[in-house]
Amino acid sequence: MSAALFLFLLRLASALVLLAFMGSLAWFIYRDMRQTSRVLVSGRRAYGYLQVIAGGVADPAGEELAGADGLPAVATRFPLLPVTSIGRAASNSIVLNNSYISNEHALLTLRGQQWWLQDLNSRNGTLLNGILLTEATVVSPGDVIAVGGLQLRLELPHMDPAGLDGEENG
Repeated sequence: MSAALFLFLLRLASALVLLAFMGSLAWFIYRDMRQTSRVLVSGRRAYGYLQVIAGGVADPAGEELAGADGLPAVATRFPLLPVTSIGRAASNSIVLNNSYISNEHALLTLRGQQWWLQDLNSRNGTLLNGILLTEATVVSPGDVIAVGGLQLRLELPHMDPAGLDGEENG
């Protein structure tokens, strides 16, 4: 067997080993991503809600209409996740298609056992209980968050003393 043939066979064997390694690596990554996706979907429970309490346009009978200038109907509930973004862009957790709401308007974040609200330098600002936010602020159940003329009330389930379990205790 000549040296050239030997080197060719060695290169071919090395390429096959490398392809097998890359294939098994891709398979493990695929399995891990599939398992992670299942965990994320099952763990995507609501930690509370933002409920629309005012906004939109009223009809002659005084009732508020859904979809008025992109605002949801009163009593609409949006589930909260540990990081909940509010804005006009489709990448937000809560999408509000209204010209007075910025693409990335506000952010609600669960830190420990407290919820924090932060305005993301929106054009029209974010109000908490009628006060313009200038920095990240702790929010409590019943607080009213106003973005672009829409008022949302924070509703949280009763938590057990051990921490956030996401279940209502009554």
